Amino acid sequence: MFTLRTLGGIALLLAGSSWLWLTPTFATRGQDTSGALWNITMVLSLVTILGFCIATWGLFARWSWWEYAALISAALGLLVLLPYWFAAVGSGETIGTTAWNAFVHVMMVALVAALLLVPPLERWVDQQVMG
Repeated sequence: MFTLRTLGGIALLLAGSSWLWLTPTFATRGQDTSGALWNITMVLSLVTILGFCIATWGLFARWSWWEYAALISAALGLLVLLPYWFAAVGSGETIGTTAWNAFVHVMMVALVAALLLVPPLERWVDQQVMG
């Protein structure tokens, strides 16, 4: 049965998995992705994805720490955007593609932060997850 908790967990997992877009594997074909910035981006992206997976697991298990895991993963996701930006632009990616990827991820982080830090929204999320 689909509940708001289930849909929220699926959304959290999908949001986390979108950090794959920032890895060298998803760079435009023919771009040089061998530099240190791409490697840093890869590692930080994978840690971010792992963090969102752990947060989703905590959400489904109804553990109280899942919110902290989601917020830490979101913050790390923001950090990933810095090396990604310089790596992508430095390797010849178009500014439009790079900016779009960054924009989408900033909006996801903002949504996670709003849902878990704005008191009325946080109470609603807590009620849906723990209720």
